[in-house]
Amino acid sequence: MMFQISKSQKTRQSGFTLVELMVVVTIIGILAAIGVPRVFAYVRASETAEVSQGGGRISAAIKAYGDSQLKAAAAVVTDLDATTLTPDGSGASEITAILPILKLPQDGKFDYAISAAVGAAGTPQAGETVFCITATGRTNAGVVGGKLLYSSVETTATGWDGRVNRIPFVNGDTDLTSATAGGYCAATGTAQATCTSC
Repeated sequence: MMFQISKSQKTRQSGFTLVELMVVVTIIGILAAIGVPRVFAYVRASETAEVSQGGGRISAAIKAYGDSQLKAAAAVVTDLDATTLTPDGSGASEITAILPILKLPQDGKFDYAISAAVGAAGTPQAGETVFCITATGRTNAGVVGGKLLYSSVETTATGWDGRVNRIPFVNGDTDLTSATAGGYCAATGTAQATCTSC
């Protein structure tokens, strides 16, 4: 006996058409194009927490140094201006020569350059030592050479989150062109005697 299978009895093969696959791949590509940069920006932003902590430690050490040495603010500025702090102690003029207790973790992601000035009259720290710290990403940072600013006082200036301006680093910049002045930091990363948005 021979059995014949009619067209209605034939089973249909199921699967995706080429058009359906292309639509899915396109949607995944669009989501990846939107999501991946945001993920990297989030990772870079999370790395900046180290600068908040490091800047806070440097700030406390500078204040303690000024108080313990009984020096005028101008003399403290002379001692501290243009010093650096690096995890491996390889900076040109390490602040640890003055403040040996100030150390960074060996696996730290940032080098710090300190610029100091004397606060102008009518500012929150008038007559005191004020500073701006420029943090630069090391080879293990999310942006090698990426820049952040840390001010000795909090500010509400655009782009600042309290004492930290992380915009250049989060944007992946290796310079400060996207930074704005805030606190005692000029947009260039040098300390200024006046205070912006304090």
